[in-house]
Amino acid sequence: MNPGNELYMTVESEDEFIRRSVELFGRNGGRKALRLMFAADERETGAGFNVYAVFSGMGEDVFDILRLPIRENGRGPGYKSLTPHVPAAHWYEREIADMFGIIPEGHPDSRRLVLHGMYPEGIYPLRRDVSVQDIRKKIDLERPDTYPYMKVKGEGICEIPVGPVHAGIIEPGHFRFSAVGETVYYLDPRLFYTHKGVEKHFEQIGFENGVALAERISGVSAFAHSTAYCSAVERMRGITLPVRARAARTFLLELERLYNHVGDIGNMCAGTGFAIGYARGASLKERIMRLNERLTGSRYLRGVNHIGGVSRDVLENAEETLAEAGKIKEEYKSFMGLIAGAISHIERLENAGLLPGKIARNLGATGVAARASGINDDLRTAHPYMYYDELVFETYMRTKGDVYTRMMIRADEVGCTLAIMTTILKRARGFSTGPLHAGPSAGVPPLSSALGWAEGPRGSVFYFVKSGKDGLSPLRVKVRAASFCNWPLMPFAVQGNIIPDFPLINKSFNLSYSGCDM
Repeated sequence: MNPGNELYMTVESEDEFIRRSVELFGRNGGRKALRLMFAADERETGAGFNVYAVFSGMGEDVFDILRLPIRENGRGPGYKSLTPHVPAAHWYEREIADMFGIIPEGHPDSRRLVLHGMYPEGIYPLRRDVSVQDIRKKIDLERPDTYPYMKVKGEGICEIPVGPVHAGIIEPGHFRFSAVGETVYYLDPRLFYTHKGVEKHFEQIGFENGVALAERISGVSAFAHSTAYCSAVERMRGITLPVRARAARTFLLELERLYNHVGDIGNMCAGTGFAIGYARGASLKERIMRLNERLTGSRYLRGVNHIGGVSRDVLENAEETLAEAGKIKEEYKSFMGLIAGAISHIERLENAGLLPGKIARNLGATGVAARASGINDDLRTAHPYMYYDELVFETYMRTKGDVYTRMMIRADEVGCTLAIMTTILKRARGFSTGPLHAGPSAGVPPLSSALGWAEGPRGSVFYFVKSGKDGLSPLRVKVRAASFCNWPLMPFAVQGNIIPDFPLINKSFNLSYSGCDM
């Protein structure tokens, strides 16, 4: 069973795969985004290895999904790289090479992406016949990592390494700056120090237990991830959620966006040394997270979603929640007034970390980073899901693409989010007796597949789920978090800025290590 807005097409040749991808990426003078690209080991079903590319855009609620059967040759499975034609494919194809051993021939960057030096050659973790034990037995922690960082040559160029261990409580990431004085000429980031085997775990724990795993991929996007995962499985089962469950999920998605955006605006204050702004932002974020806990029992909105509905009626006591939302709105207005009056803070934000729209579009930017650089893309309106198709709201786009613009996109969206939450709470009276769960449903059909998605605080989140031959567990779960798309933008945004502005630029993107390193 494939849901109606997913249009699958099997292409028999690599040239046809490239041609159709280029056509979708530039259809009718506009562009569809490459939402995700991944491989699947379907040998046990007789289908061999396959590479999938998923495209969609604004104005048409359709996902075009190309499937390329992979050929075998004397060197192993491979295909012609899509990256020279669709630049947004560049990290996806490197990931596929690391995890499946399927080589994108002609890719401009043949370095490893996910696997570091300790991983043995010839072991591809996401192949179905490779176990976790196989990997653990052959990992060599003493093996030196000879990763070939990009070298910038020229008079006065020096390299400044930062990380992978940082002063803050964050996961590891290494940043190698090539600079003249304080001016950055090039940044070569390296991530994936804590690869967790998440997609492999999904295959082993069954559909129901996958919800808890999805919630733990990226802490501050837990609800967006669990919603996207649940949606994929629900589409496979043909489940239609009752209106109260859809409204509750939408309310919590917006609540997650609210505390993230407020916290991000405050963190930008920390990047300029505006201590009172940082403190006010942290205080307001804490207030929202306490609301999270009161409504769901979790500050990070975990444990509410499950396949077929939600476990808590977060829309009950609507009057009390409305009153708290009103107080948050007033405190937020005061907070933004303080920031607007801090001229030295605003001057640091303006013209820092410029991300041109062409680069953002070509590399597949998503979320705030995309909308601040002139890309009108928001899954809530591009592919309405949950209760969003019952709401009228504005999506915001600006074009300058600097740190200040990314802050103001968040500021715009906070007002919109508060309005959406208020509307849902007021409408909750009208469906107060509705169920929170769809009730019993058929199992997952064997060898069925579906997409699930959500517009999280950082941008779009996608899950592709395909069931095995017995329908009892997944054959493949592909997770694409927003940070996977946005990390490659960082070298372009940092170039030409001074090194002390890197933390500020980085905070304006709010990139996740964990959400990128599956």
